[in-house]
Amino acid sequence: MIELTITPMEPRENVRAYVYRLLYHNIMSVRLTPGTAVSEQEVSSYLDISRTPVREAFIHLSQDGLVEILPQRGTFISKIDTALIEENRFMRLTLERAVIRLACQDLPDMYLRQLDQSLQDQKDAMDAGDSARFMTLDNEMHGIIFAGCGKPHVWQTLMQANLDYLRSRALSVLNKEEMGIVYAKHQSLVNHIRQHETDQAEADINEHIDRILIDLAALRAAHPDFFK
Repeated sequence: MIELTITPMEPRENVRAYVYRLLYHNIMSVRLTPGTAVSEQEVSSYLDISRTPVREAFIHLSQDGLVEILPQRGTFISKIDTALIEENRFMRLTLERAVIRLACQDLPDMYLRQLDQSLQDQKDAMDAGDSARFMTLDNEMHGIIFAGCGKPHVWQTLMQANLDYLRSRALSVLNKEEMGIVYAKHQSLVNHIRQHETDQAEADINEHIDRILIDLAALRAAHPDFFK
């Protein structure tokens, strides 16, 4: 039987959009683990809704590459593709380095304050052992930097193209020690941006993004059924 993290429906959000958002969040936070079988009946019963919005959400998620709908077999959470992770890493590193250089030149104070608040929120999530919340804040922090450099749509596009990378990252921060490593790197990155220290900030982002290469072997060993 599946177990989902439930969040309230947002104002003016219809049932179809709500089911999609809920399942998307549970997949991206690896609450629904790769390879898990899911069914329209099971999800609709769990959420006490009709099967139609669940079916529509499954179709949308399959278009995202997050579920596989196999005729005569069922619907499954897609396994993580390690080849895509490397492409995602390359794309993200290339774009993030460019944006970090812009941020070090002149990131407006409003965005620096948002980064400071994000760091505090990350610490709270880390102290609470809430890895899903921590990962959400991690992504939001990078989004703040892109927005502060006038590149919010670049970040949105990057997020949509990096789903397997993001799921592997979510898997890697399930333990508090790993969250601590990521948090310390975020602190260093924000400090170097504030001090206009471009080389040091770029070194931080290189290490931060490339860490998945270190984590991936351990993740595959610990969860071989999660990966293609």
